[in-house]
Amino acid sequence: MKLNVHKLFLKDALDEIMFKFDECKEIGDNRLEVIHGYKHGTKIRDYLRSEGFLNDANQNGHIILNKNFSDNGVTIFQLKPSIKSSKKNQLSKSESLNNINQNKVSGIYCIKCKEVMILLKEFNWYKCPKCGKLTKR
Repeated sequence: MKLNVHKLFLKDALDEIMFKFDECKEIGDNRLEVIHGYKHGTKIRDYLRSEGFLNDANQNGHIILNKNFSDNGVTIFQLKPSIKSSKKNQLSKSESLNNINQNKVSGIYCIKCKEVMILLKEFNWYKCPKCGKLTKR
């Protein structure tokens, strides 16, 4: 999974990253590629590569097995897979796409892009079809 945070403030970027870690757990993807850039400031990059970030992630229940920062503008995290997500991911991708199309819920909109959210029944989350933002049910 990829996440671009290079135009965000540090606090907003950290919120998005923790949110994506949760999403990775829910869908069973244990790899997150964070695009943070480096030419117009390195606050996000420097913090993501520090021990402080590892501690913050651990406190939020995310265990990072490995970090790869061979590219100056990208940090790739390898997360410990969760037991719950492996059980929940027994649906194939085509089945889950069909479920998503059938689960549009009127009245619940994405805060970012004002799109109608899609209910992911197996996870009890709502997902924006445009920006991918998840909201707990």
